[in-house]
Amino acid sequence: MLATVCAQPLPEGASDRTRPRITPIQWVGLAVLVLLVLNQMGLLRLTGPGAGLGALQNEFPRWLALVVGITVHEFSHGLVATWFGDDVPRRAGRLTLNPLKHLDPLGTLMILVGPIGWGRPMPINPNGMRNPSLGWALSSAAGPISNILVATVTVVVVGLLDGNIREPYVLQMLMLNVGLAVFNLVPLPPLDGFGFIYGLSPRSLKITLAPLWQVGPFILLGLLFLPEIVPGFPPFLQELLYDGMGAVAGALLGIYRAL
Repeated sequence: MLATVCAQPLPEGASDRTRPRITPIQWVGLAVLVLLVLNQMGLLRLTGPGAGLGALQNEFPRWLALVVGITVHEFSHGLVATWFGDDVPRRAGRLTLNPLKHLDPLGTLMILVGPIGWGRPMPINPNGMRNPSLGWALSSAAGPISNILVATVTVVVVGLLDGNIREPYVLQMLMLNVGLAVFNLVPLPPLDGFGFIYGLSPRSLKITLAPLWQVGPFILLGLLFLPEIVPGFPPFLQELLYDGMGAVAGALLGIYRAL
């Protein structure tokens, strides 16, 4: 399960409270996604294994981990930007741990239905920071780092309490936060890895990299899905993600065993 939750610089002249309206066709699409999610969870099936409220109970650990992971991720972007003097996250009402401020309904449903989704990007204004380049880079990095911290704290608490790391709530909290961190470190827009590199780049390199803001998401989707539909297309991004998640998970498991 992969999710994009990133810091997003405001376009020139845009309001930090501007929200696009949902069109009727988007409402229809949202309704279809809701039905797909309910069907996938078994809530539309009255009989059989994994049907009804039992399916809802099975999905709750993933829901909780998703809410915590995205909320902490986006809040951390805004918090670090604020430390550098940017007041946009606060004025946008996003400098909070209230999940409703950070979850994108459609993006969250996409995570539940398929392998990729998104949260509401945290609006930041690098030009309003005391050190725009460093502030942009560190506010971008703050999201993935916060997810690693959530996973680490979870492991430490469970280890100190002699808990079971394979318990569904614990396992989902670890897997989802590690996945969020590693995936968002990929250096392609709109992910945080690109924001970190772009923020630290000199002006001349920023000009060269700027077109990637437009085409980067398409490149990212291509790298993710072409190996599934084009025979022989190398799945190097998937392999990179699996290796990264395995390395982080291995380190966390080492901490758990040492406690």
